[in-house]
Amino acid sequence: MDPDRALLVACLDLTSLAEDEDGSTIEALCERAVHPVVGRPELHVAAVCVWPRWIATAQRLLNGSPVHVAAATGGFPVPDAPLGDRLHEIEDAVAAGADEVDVPIARFLLNERDALSGELSATRASAGDAVWKAIVETGAVELSAVRALADAAIAAGADFVKSSTGKGVPGVSPEAAAVLAETIRDGGRRTGLKLSGGIRGLGQATNHLAQIRAILGRDWPAPSTFRIGASALLDALIA
Repeated sequence: MDPDRALLVACLDLTSLAEDEDGSTIEALCERAVHPVVGRPELHVAAVCVWPRWIATAQRLLNGSPVHVAAATGGFPVPDAPLGDRLHEIEDAVAAGADEVDVPIARFLLNERDALSGELSATRASAGDAVWKAIVETGAVELSAVRALADAAIAAGADFVKSSTGKGVPGVSPEAAAVLAETIRDGGRRTGLKLSGGIRGLGQATNHLAQIRAILGRDWPAPSTFRIGASALLDALIA
């Protein structure tokens, strides 16, 4: 396996967000996360991303491994529930053992900056010490709004800005990925980037990697700063 493929494996958030999963599905997911490549026992993905009901199961299965458990929460995928309910979801996920939380931004507040800032600050507080990935949903807004939402998330203390939920709207485009990377570059502090939504092929992944390196620097992509959220991509990387 060449170094770029190995890097992409290490930066994967291996995702299972179907509605019909059972314990065996999560067990297989976690086994694959820890041992994704035959003959490379040192190589593992960055995290598994699951619904909150599977956090405890994933933590038990991954106990002792370096793979994190990320939860899709806080109103995921559409943040239309009352803010208090969404914040409780995040707090419950962290209490259940989530290392990371993937939370959609209430993009309908884009023109109400104070309200948006307040929601994002409350999200940061509810996430506590967990890694907070703020989801912009780039396929649902114009590129100018992508930058504005990412700027607001960075200002509120997001650890990552994430492109997409992968649910119901188009995934990340190269143009949107570039805007997110440029916003991070100009954001004044080190913030990670997670790309997701329709990234299934090796060519897509390597093109995104080259794009991110061109904007943020060749050594910038690493599991602490760069993720790709996908389920099918791993097959392409190890084929």
